[in-house]
Amino acid sequence: MTLSARVRALAAVTVGLMPAMASAFILPPQVSNRTLCGDNKMEDMINLDANMQAMGHPIGRIQTDEGYCTGTLIDKDLVLTAHHCLAACKSMSITFGYLSRSKETFNCKEIVETGNESEDQDYLIFRVEGSPGVNWGWYNLTDKPVEKNQSMLIIHHPEAEPMKVTRKDCHLVEETAEGMLHHRCDTQPGSSGAAIMIPDYDRPENTRIVGVHTLGGCSATASDYNAGPSMHHLATISHTIRQLVK
Repeated sequence: MTLSARVRALAAVTVGLMPAMASAFILPPQVSNRTLCGDNKMEDMINLDANMQAMGHPIGRIQTDEGYCTGTLIDKDLVLTAHHCLAACKSMSITFGYLSRSKETFNCKEIVETGNESEDQDYLIFRVEGSPGVNWGWYNLTDKPVEKNQSMLIIHHPEAEPMKVTRKDCHLVEETAEGMLHHRCDTQPGSSGAAIMIPDYDRPENTRIVGVHTLGGCSATASDYNAGPSMHHLATISHTIRQLVK
């Protein structure tokens, strides 16, 4: 099945922008499991060590009048997420540290750059008030192609819940000619916009963002996958990303 067909078939159940309801809201199993690659291997960040928790500092939960997504700082005041998370700037905010009481929220200041509804251009960059990256840090981008079976990392807020980590059995299936990363990393609604990263656990500053998670579709079936546009592709169409890649 082509990716476009998968999107149409799953459109009613895999949209990552979770409705703006209480964070305890849970989707029915037949919906939420559509983006889990078999058993749920996501870990609660609060239960992991301090070094791992520090790797989650630049990741936040985005809230708008329409729902929730995940975003990642890519500069001291720039947030990368998915285009389908776009809402009026005045209604958008991002909360960092949402795994403990030390969380901090920043409001959107301006929309810097948007993609569109095409699956390979589903990205959004917005600027927030203040400079949260000074305290929370940010991740660098790379536009280098990603090799098959590369181990990857996604830190996110599935179902608008406190931070989760997907690293177990999280790897790239392929990078398509159309610029999409097909990956088998567990996600759920609310994970949309999360950075797809190649981690360096020994030297976290070398961790790089290689894509943006935007589409569900994974299951226990080995041929299924989740997906999102690659930085390799987005750097060819985005002025901001092109300026930031390392």
